Amino acid sequence: MSVLGINEIRKRIKKYGLIKDLAERELKNPEGVGLDLRLGSVHKIVKGGAFIEVDGQKLGKRKGVETKPVVQFAEGKVQEITIKPGEYFLIQTVEEINAPFDLMPQVHMRTSLFRAGLLLLNSKTDPGYSGVLTMGLTNLSPFPVKLQLGARICNIIFHKIVGKTTKYRGQHQGGRVSPKIAERQV
Repeated sequence: MSVLGINEIRKRIKKYGLIKDLAERELKNPEGVGLDLRLGSVHKIVKGGAFIEVDGQKLGKRKGVETKPVVQFAEGKVQEITIKPGEYFLIQTVEEINAPFDLMPQVHMRTSLFRAGLLLLNSKTDPGYSGVLTMGLTNLSPFPVKLQLGARICNIIFHKIVGKTTKYRGQHQGGRVSPKIAERQV
C-alpha cells in the first residue's frame, strides 16, 4: 500500500473535495507527507451504558455513551479547554473528510500532544466515510494541559488501496459523536 504525496492530496482536495475546511497553512505550506487537522469540538461523556453485542443471525446492536458539547471552534475566536489528569473527552476535527473508494485515510497524533502527556485514540477511516473525524483524548500526565480550539492535533495521511473495497455504512457517517440509543449494526 502506497501513501499519497502532498501534490496528489492537493489535486484531490481541489477536484473532489477530499478535505473540507482545511486551514490555509495546510493548503499553502504543508510539511511531510500528510496534512494537519485541527481541534474542532470537545464533548464530555455525561452518561454511560454503552454496549456492543456479538453478531449472530442478525448483526448485533450497540449503544454509545451520552455526551454533551463542552466547546466548539469558532473562526477568529480564541477558546481553550484545560484537560485535567485522567480526564477523557470525545473530540472532533474542524475539517471534514470525504474518503473516496481508492483511499484509506489514517490519522496519527502530533508529537506535541504526547510530549504534553495527552493520548489521542483513533482508528482508520474507511473508504466512503464522509464527515468530521471523532477521536478520544485523555490526559495521562499528572499535570493539566491547555488546548486551544483550532490547534493542530493530528496528521492525516492517505493510503492508496489496490483491489476492491466496500463503502463505509456505519452509524457514525457524517460525524455523529455517539449513538445515544441501541441500534442494530448496518
